[in-house]
Amino acid sequence: MAKSLISVIIVAALFTAGAIFEQVYLKRTFSDLKTHFTSIYEKLEDETATEEDAEKIQDYWISKKRTLHSFISHNDLKEFDLWIAEAVAYVKLNDYKEAKTKIEVAIELTEQIPMGYLPRFENIF
Repeated sequence: MAKSLISVIIVAALFTAGAIFEQVYLKRTFSDLKTHFTSIYEKLEDETATEEDAEKIQDYWISKKRTLHSFISHNDLKEFDLWIAEAVAYVKLNDYKEAKTKIEVAIELTEQIPMGYLPRFENIF
């Protein structure tokens, strides 16, 4: 009986630690992404963004996406892929207004997607 109780406590502690790690990791990663997206957004407002800036943001997203596959759904990742790819394409066409709107959406997603993985009532039921 004591071994079963200890096993349950250990598993519950591991589960809780994993959930806390996941939330901290997601918050940190999406905060970092938001910082990078905001920096290119400012360049787009000034119309000084270059293809290299846009591709650098896309490469940075791809590097983060590799680890995010373990934590969030593929649909959420795909949504980021589409918005960022469109922004890069518009930067290459020097259409800063359209690129800026795509990056605005990506910035909003950095705030909304992590909220979808919080242990809240509406996310559980």
